[in-house]
Amino acid sequence: MIDRRLLKMLNTKALVFLVLLKIVQLLTSLALWLTIAFELTHYFQFGKLNKVVLFTLWIVTLFVVRMVLTKKMEQLTLHSSDELRVKFRSSVLRKSFRLGEHPQFSPAKLSQLAVEGVEQLEIYYARFLPQLFYCLFASLLLFAVLACFSWKIAIVLLIGIPLIPIVIMLVMRVAKKILGKYWHEYTSLGEKFHENLQGLAVLKAFEQDERKQVEMETDAEKFRKATMSLLSMQLNSITVMDIISYSGAGLSIGLALRGFAQNEISLFGLLVFILLSAEMFIPMRQLGSLFHVAMNGISATSELFSYLELPEYSFGKATFEEELSKITLENLHFSYEENANNYSLEGISCQLERGKFHAIIGSSGSGKSTIAKILTAQLPNYQGKLQWNDVELNVLSEKFINEKACYVNNQQYLYAGSIKENLLFANAMASEEEIWSTLEQVNLKEFVKNLPNQLEEVLYENASNLSGGQRQRLILARALLANASFYAFDEITSGIDLESEKIIVEVIQKLAKEKLVLFISHRLYNVLEADKVFVCENGRLSQQGNPKELMEETGYFQSYFTSEQALFNGGER
Repeated sequence: MIDRRLLKMLNTKALVFLVLLKIVQLLTSLALWLTIAFELTHYFQFGKLNKVVLFTLWIVTLFVVRMVLTKKMEQLTLHSSDELRVKFRSSVLRKSFRLGEHPQFSPAKLSQLAVEGVEQLEIYYARFLPQLFYCLFASLLLFAVLACFSWKIAIVLLIGIPLIPIVIMLVMRVAKKILGKYWHEYTSLGEKFHENLQGLAVLKAFEQDERKQVEMETDAEKFRKATMSLLSMQLNSITVMDIISYSGAGLSIGLALRGFAQNEISLFGLLVFILLSAEMFIPMRQLGSLFHVAMNGISATSELFSYLELPEYSFGKATFEEELSKITLENLHFSYEENANNYSLEGISCQLERGKFHAIIGSSGSGKSTIAKILTAQLPNYQGKLQWNDVELNVLSEKFINEKACYVNNQQYLYAGSIKENLLFANAMASEEEIWSTLEQVNLKEFVKNLPNQLEEVLYENASNLSGGQRQRLILARALLANASFYAFDEITSGIDLESEKIIVEVIQKLAKEKLVLFISHRLYNVLEADKVFVCENGRLSQQGNPKELMEETGYFQSYFTSEQALFNGGER
């Protein structure tokens, strides 16, 4: 019910203050009802009210105090809610910057959690938790007041109150299953909708949009059923709590009337029971009405913390002055799943040297990209030896690694802004002369020169107003401006025209003479000029060596090349 991880993140002082304000408000309610009961007793006994003016002023004062307390509680709740939203969304954003992409949390799912999930969590923290703690004090306080008039009837009321939490606990067992399904359907629906929007042009081109529409309607119907199950459970449990509340209040009033008839309780005591019996159940009843929304918050909390607690790369503080000249891997193992034995990489041993063109080839899913991400400190919890210049990677500082290493793939983003702005992300101090020189290296200088605004030409989102080849060459230019010591190019030539592919490979080959370069491709013809090729197969480096030697000596490398040539000659790329 209460997640301690949440309390550690939040301002518990505000929570305590909110509970205290609720208790003070309850005391004003008690004063109000006791005053009314006293005046009614006086009226029934003497036929007139006692000190009408004073009574009126006191009632008005109590109402004003209640209004001020209500306003203060709303302000405090709003402030606490804002603080919660900022803290959680900031935590999620910072985590995403540190962690990068993660297979279990797509951008669509993460957006839903950071928006809708945090909103549900806000209700749980700012409304449900204060009400939960307040209920404990309110029930005992009201019991103490009523016990002054008849402890027997007060005990009957006290026994009836726990029936509501019992109903809540019973509902909670069912709710966990329903809410788990609800959040799964909700996030899945959002992810699929986002995916279909991104691929709408492809769906239209292949006339698959109708099929996807049917799939979305089916998924939407599943979500509707999960929602209706949730609402049905909420309605039924509220009905049960109402029955308990009104039955308990009615029973206590009936017992008070019987006690009054038997002279066991005074008229004043009878009126107090009539006025306060319902008040006894109201705090717990309000808690029950918030419970179902709070369960959404609890589910969201679990999802949010499962993301925030994902393992991150543990950086050290070390650096070194000399130029990065080699990277060494010995018996490296890695798994995407924590404490799992099914390794994505197993027994990886190799060495990369500055001034040589290194390449990794292999089919999709063989582990090529995973190696590149580990080498650039993007994936934590690897096992084995990984050194930069004989220094373990995990003892180097984050700033040092970011300055020295540059990971480039074909999915990197270009922002809606000018060409110059996008290039300066890599090096804010780069001069226009350096920018033009870099554009010339990737054969984009003339293209940009001919644009109406040249470097100030505005790109659409993700450079959708450029061709695929131009976009990739601009990404390469940005990486070159970073002037890193180690470059890992991950499938940067995938899905582009032959001319751009040739330009990019030539630039990388030239770069490899000065820097430490690793080029990843599933196309063998791109790496035939490499100094050393590593063949990645099922998470292992099955072969490594000079391309010509591998062609002559190993069957796998030769068959890979032959099958690729057959596909290429057949018109496929």
